[in-house]
Amino acid sequence: MHIIVSLFKWLFTLHQLVWFLAGGMMFSSLTYFYMKLKKDNKINKLNSTFILLAVCTFAFTILWTYDSYVENEVRAANMGLLVFGGLAVVLAILGYRFTQNKIEAEVKGH
Repeated sequence: MHIIVSLFKWLFTLHQLVWFLAGGMMFSSLTYFYMKLKKDNKINKLNSTFILLAVCTFAFTILWTYDSYVENEVRAANMGLLVFGGLAVVLAILGYRFTQNKIEAEVKGH
């Protein structure tokens, strides 16, 4: 019983809770995008890889910014937003473009 109580105390302190919620956000958004693309029959290895990378990079950006502000490193937080957030946006755009290219290839094939 002591181990379970210790686990809950560790899990629900503010810092670990943010990481726990970010993991849940990553899992739920990946599941949503996978199910949506699978339903529309638009999923392939290329766009799912870029969407996976974009979601993981976006979660990393949020966690980097949060930890930097907690440690009172405002410059590091801003640079993390710029570098990692920009990378997440680029990866998301590429994933979206590869989804659209599959549709255009199917239309041209008919």
